[in-house]
Amino acid sequence: MDRVTAFSSSRTLRVLLLEDSALDAELVAEALSSAGLSVSVERVILEDEFARALRDDSWDLVLADYRLPGFDGLNALALVREHRPELPFIFVSGALGEEVAVEALKRGATDYVLKDRLDRLPATVLRALAEARERSERRQAQEALQKLLDERTALLHELDHRVKNNLQLLLSLIGIESRHAEDEATSRVLGRMRERLQALGAAHRDLYDGNGSSRFDVTGFARGLCEERIAAIDDPVITPEFDIEAIEVEAAKAAPMALLFNEIIVNALTHAYGERHGKLKLAMRVRDGRLLFQLSDDAFSSEEKRAAREGASGTVLKGLARQLDAHVEWPDDDPEVLVRVVMPVQEVG
Repeated sequence: MDRVTAFSSSRTLRVLLLEDSALDAELVAEALSSAGLSVSVERVILEDEFARALRDDSWDLVLADYRLPGFDGLNALALVREHRPELPFIFVSGALGEEVAVEALKRGATDYVLKDRLDRLPATVLRALAEARERSERRQAQEALQKLLDERTALLHELDHRVKNNLQLLLSLIGIESRHAEDEATSRVLGRMRERLQALGAAHRDLYDGNGSSRFDVTGFARGLCEERIAAIDDPVITPEFDIEAIEVEAAKAAPMALLFNEIIVNALTHAYGERHGKLKLAMRVRDGRLLFQLSDDAFSSEEKRAAREGASGTVLKGLARQLDAHVEWPDDDPEVLVRVVMPVQEVG
């Protein structure tokens, strides 16, 4: 089916014609009808007639002469673009110089046809209508996509709000239980659980308040976690140092990575320093699709290394390492490195 058949078989096209010559108006209508187009042409001459006609939103097309008594095509074009920016507008003029034609197109005219070449008008009209329909369909698709995006965003914000509230409720309940614990061991276990939930909450906050839900700023999270955990220690004094690269990974790894880093950092601060002051040097980088996470100091004693390794031998750390396919190493042959974690990651650009 060609474009003429497609348009003529659907419905009658409503054409608003700005033309002061009755004969030229008849010739325009005849040119369109002879090409098989079903058209209804309404002719206006004066500016106020044209402005009133534009209030009708059922027009498919505007055809306009360039020069009219007390009015001209460029002013008509300005009215159309102000009130009906999507409406095709074609100049049909007896004399339209190249400079004028270029200026008209710059101002938003769809096309132009000279009156002595009206045989070209049907094809020009069909092309303008097809382009207008494509723009309309594209705009509708974009609006539908934007509506869906807005709905998903609202749902994400609601979910984010609920998760934050639930995490805060759990933290409050654990705090209450910890204050009423009957022995130090129970209080210590509840304290570790509270730290894990805080790490999850921090990961969730970074995930949804930063670059969106598709990426996790693992570097920023690990640095912030180190600073927070060290700041909570009054004595001994431990100074953080960072040798890190900007790394973002897929959001699915946010929770297990947050918990793994929390376990390792808390374990290091708890068991590897004893009563001495020191540095906690965090190194983090990605090479060949593998992330390196390393904690070190100027030197650890063999006793400190053994205490940290034995303190980290729990089921939680092992389970998180398996989930992330991570290898956790406690090197005895390097006094500066306390723990090294290597795991496969897919960076998000």
